[in-house]
Amino acid sequence: MMLLDFLLAGLVIGGIYALISIGLNLQYGVARVLNLAYGEFLMLAGYGAFWGFTLLGLSPVLTLFVGAPLAFALSWLLFTYVLHPLLGRAQDQGKREIDSILSTFGLLFVLQGVALVAWSGTDRAYSYLSVPLNLFGAVIGANRLLVLVAALALSGGVYAFLRYSPVGRAMRAIAVSPRTAPLVGIDVARYSALAFAAGGALAAVAGILLSSFVGINPTIGAAFTMKALIVVVMGGIGHVLGGLVAGLMLGLAETLAALLLDPGLITVINFAIFSIVLLWRPQGLLGAAARSGTQGSLRLPKQAIPVAALLALIVAPRFADAYWLSLLVNILTYIALATGWAFFSGATRYVSLAASAFFGVGAYAVAILAPDYSYGLALLAAVAVSIVLSAFVGLATLRLSGMYFVIFTFGLATLVSAIVSWWEFNIAQKAGRHLFLSITTTHIYYQLLALCVGIIALWMVRDRSRMGFALKTLGADETVARQVGINTVALKVGTFVVSSVVMTLAGAILAPRWSYMDATIAFNPNTSFLTVIMALLGGATSVWGPMLGVVPLVLISDYLSVTVPNYFSVVLGLVLLGIVFLIPDGLIGLLRRWRGHLRRPDLAHRLHALADRIGGGPAGRNRVSPPAGRNGIAAPKGPASSQDQSQARQP
Repeated sequence: MMLLDFLLAGLVIGGIYALISIGLNLQYGVARVLNLAYGEFLMLAGYGAFWGFTLLGLSPVLTLFVGAPLAFALSWLLFTYVLHPLLGRAQDQGKREIDSILSTFGLLFVLQGVALVAWSGTDRAYSYLSVPLNLFGAVIGANRLLVLVAALALSGGVYAFLRYSPVGRAMRAIAVSPRTAPLVGIDVARYSALAFAAGGALAAVAGILLSSFVGINPTIGAAFTMKALIVVVMGGIGHVLGGLVAGLMLGLAETLAALLLDPGLITVINFAIFSIVLLWRPQGLLGAAARSGTQGSLRLPKQAIPVAALLALIVAPRFADAYWLSLLVNILTYIALATGWAFFSGATRYVSLAASAFFGVGAYAVAILAPDYSYGLALLAAVAVSIVLSAFVGLATLRLSGMYFVIFTFGLATLVSAIVSWWEFNIAQKAGRHLFLSITTTHIYYQLLALCVGIIALWMVRDRSRMGFALKTLGADETVARQVGINTVALKVGTFVVSSVVMTLAGAILAPRWSYMDATIAFNPNTSFLTVIMALLGGATSVWGPMLGVVPLVLISDYLSVTVPNYFSVVLGLVLLGIVFLIPDGLIGLLRRWRGHLRRPDLAHRLHALADRIGGGPAGRNRVSPPAGRNGIAAPKGPASSQDQSQARQP
């Protein structure tokens, strides 16, 4: 009987995971949009079911008939008028994936912030069909059984739709080859919008059914998105039945881990299984071989002011009061994080969302080791852990396409935070760490300044070396890079390790500013969000771009956190969406375009015309201009050549 209870519990959990993954499978498998805000639609649908039940007395089953069509319509509008125009300008599939990741990442924080403002951060729960049922001797709640049945029915229905209906076959053709699908008369934009909208409706169905026994809060969406991404990749992108099998397997594994090991290790078990699947069968249980996307890169501009800026920063603490020194520390922290992030992501076009994970590793290493041993030893330990962790993540994901890397880094902070929390509670038996070190804010400032100078110098040296040329080739076209003999996996993993070490050191150096440290402080997801925004605002392909993005956004975020703290994530999410839509190349890209409009030949022609106008008069207008020389400037009159003189002497 205990075995039956175990199987039924595992199948219910697996059914939940399968249910939440069906819609995302459609959105990414057909529409090719890696929707990181998928869980937020599920969260909003859960809130709709809660308010419908508590205020109007509507059962979740009735709410489905309103919520699913509404989610379908909103998702269709989002794809048609926001995502499709944005993704349509992408020159290749790699750039399309990057834009979809960044835009939906911004949308995630906007929707999460709106929900937080509207309904606060408390859990909302209600009871529906919570009566126990005896099924073959095992007891299960009716609401949980409903979710399992819905997962099986929807998976079978979507599979049959894709396989046997004309619309489904058209969607499968788009999933296989979106470029050649129009050749057989398939409207790619229309069917992609339909698939994305259907995915949104299925997310709403999952959210409404889950709300009957799962508490809903504004931050629950990211956790559901992570689970759905793992299931989609494990089952095979675009394979609905593969997602069902993967979800059920994951549910059984979680139940077994909770029974035999520790419930606190469930997140670790999930990522361990996910890593094994990536290493053993990266295309998924039922998927086809994964392909690497094609990326593009930009040329780095030359700058001539860094020495003067460095001297100003060196002497700044002598003249800054406590507030301005603290602000400068924040600026240098994010310069180190954003430059470290762009050191890898800007060159390779692989979007990393793991800044908060490595920042937290550094901060927690200092919190654990520095009080009992030494600060220097804590820094070395943090670097060692980050090297091992980043090498593992890189080897598991960077030999595949960038999508797998994004998914893994998206949940890496959650994974490391779960491990730390489990260790603190079960092994160390502490609720956090108190940190009292004799390290002043000025010491932290100079350490961060040295870290920033180090990563910028390393970037400049790299770009003048063969490694820099190899990275430019990889960023322009990874297939070409492999064909000319570049070891792309080693290059990506090595660059990612350096990037991770920089972000880890930023967290370790900043840790003494906190007198108390726990996992929620160290692994704050806003760290990743702000890092990505700042790097993109300035321009992630330039060594100076992250600085241009950090300074204004640190000042703006400092102002917003004081004046409108409740709308902080909403505003930052809108900022990220604005960057992706309006200035995809960052401020550096804008400066390059403006400089292109003021090219020297054009300016010289205008100055020359102005000089002619100033000369004025008929004589000035009737003068024959000398032949143009280099850059369009008239060639100066010099001594005539011997050939010219001989021609002049002839009658």
